[in-house]
Amino acid sequence: MGIKKVIRKLILREKASSEAFIEYLNKRGVTVGKNCYVPEPSSVLVDMTAPWLVTIGDNVTLTHGVSILTHDYGWSVLKRVDDFKGAVLGSQAPVKIGNNVFVGVNTVITKGVTIGDNVIIGAGSVVSKDCESGFVYAGNPATKIISVEEYVLKREQRQLDEAKKLALCYREKYSCNPPKEIFMEYFMLFCTAQEAADVPKFRSRMASGGNYDEAVAYMNSRKPMFASFEEFLQKCYE
Repeated sequence: MGIKKVIRKLILREKASSEAFIEYLNKRGVTVGKNCYVPEPSSVLVDMTAPWLVTIGDNVTLTHGVSILTHDYGWSVLKRVDDFKGAVLGSQAPVKIGNNVFVGVNTVITKGVTIGDNVIIGAGSVVSKDCESGFVYAGNPATKIISVEEYVLKREQRQLDEAKKLALCYREKYSCNPPKEIFMEYFMLFCTAQEAADVPKFRSRMASGGNYDEAVAYMNSRKPMFASFEEFLQKCYE
């Protein structure tokens, strides 16, 4: 382990890395499945009032600023209100997150919520009600936006336009053509599976989620839109 990683682990302890944080959660009583990822654990809050109330499935990503709450301490105010003074009126409920779920930046998941499988939660959402499997949710309160199948079509349709803007922004900023590595989320436009496997950043994206072989199969079943990176760049500058 490098000296920087050692220092980081000493300072941040359980929040030094995704792996360390997930190990900590499991030790404390939270149930966390396989292939979960917390890219910025120092910013993520998982309610430890009753950690066994939190269940997180396989292949779940919790991004920056996500909060998972299993209790509400609002009753502390009621305890001092006339006619209720002294009353302890607890407010706790379990939170369950299914398999293959992405939780966007600064999302709050409140007590009693169940999120199904194959769900995307948009950034800044407040999830206060259950989320059905196979849908995209966003907003405060979070509401159903579109199905995952519809979202796939939307993403496929926007790939080239987004990649073009990425290329143009890079050339404007640096006055030169971008290297192919910056297209680490758009390489399927111009790479075969074999070509992508030879580029470390592309291969890493193919391996994300633990299903590299399925990424290869997906690419092998579809011909890239462009025969080469050079042809792709030429299209970007038209």
